[in-house]
Amino acid sequence: MNITLDIAAALSAVIWPAIALLILLAYRSQIPMFVESLAGRVKKLEFAGVSLELAIAKPVVSEWSGTPTALDLRHRATAVQVQDSTARTFLVQLADEGTGDYAEINLGTGSEWLTSRLFIMAVVFARMKGIECFVFVETSGDVRKRFVGWADPATVRWALAKRYSWLEQAYADAYAAITSERNVVVVSPTGRLGYPYAPGDPGAAIDLLQEFLQRVQQPGFPSPANAEEWVMIDTATNTHEHANWITADAIEQGLGRDLQAEVIRSSELRSKNSAEQVRLILSMPTRFVPVVGDDQRFEYLVRRDVLVEQVAKAATLDA
Repeated sequence: MNITLDIAAALSAVIWPAIALLILLAYRSQIPMFVESLAGRVKKLEFAGVSLELAIAKPVVSEWSGTPTALDLRHRATAVQVQDSTARTFLVQLADEGTGDYAEINLGTGSEWLTSRLFIMAVVFARMKGIECFVFVETSGDVRKRFVGWADPATVRWALAKRYSWLEQAYADAYAAITSERNVVVVSPTGRLGYPYAPGDPGAAIDLLQEFLQRVQQPGFPSPANAEEWVMIDTATNTHEHANWITADAIEQGLGRDLQAEVIRSSELRSKNSAEQVRLILSMPTRFVPVVGDDQRFEYLVRRDVLVEQVAKAATLDA
């Protein structure tokens, strides 16, 4: 499959390590002091067995550290839990006002997620929930939530659109329908949809979702020529959806190098002191760093880019 190259991700992979290296070289003598200061203040806080919580994905200024020079290593990426690809799950999630940095996509054993549902989620949830990446997990043997990899929503969307061209067409038709017929407008610089009289109403995104699904579903039997492209979703009405089930192998093959699979084991973090933990995270090449168990079970996601900013800010204040 041809995969769309994510230029932004490629640049980030090159630029962030360089920035981290410059910071560490310029302030190598001060950084241990900053980290030790933080460690002394959060020893009683624990998460997944780690006594010092690491910077996880929401770039919010900490109120716990107490001093302007202390590094805040505690804010974790807020996850939007999405356990299946049913329309009802989407509707509930869209009606919820909460936002998150990443969404956990549980592929199970390969019969939980349809390509069509992942596609529309990559579009709508990035706009409505502020989702910056998808974390893919699977069930493998006795291990549930085994980490597969992560990717940003735009990469997922365009990879699916390139492989399944009808998804982008269905989305374009659905978008045109709700904006022309239902007075839906863009209400934020991030592309969030709403109504002129109710900008915060999630109904506009729900309308888009429903319009999209109508365009990828059909009652009756699909054409024998492309029957393998359709999945039965309702036996009572004999309704099929123009989609395929997604497995971990399909994600790995479809996204290729755009699927980020580098991880840190939580047992390795626990074996290190706070200064070593920071250095380990900063040595990773990506802005998100997954932390997994020894069995590869996904535990949480660290925002490395936030940690870099905190190190730089603390070093600047102390200089």
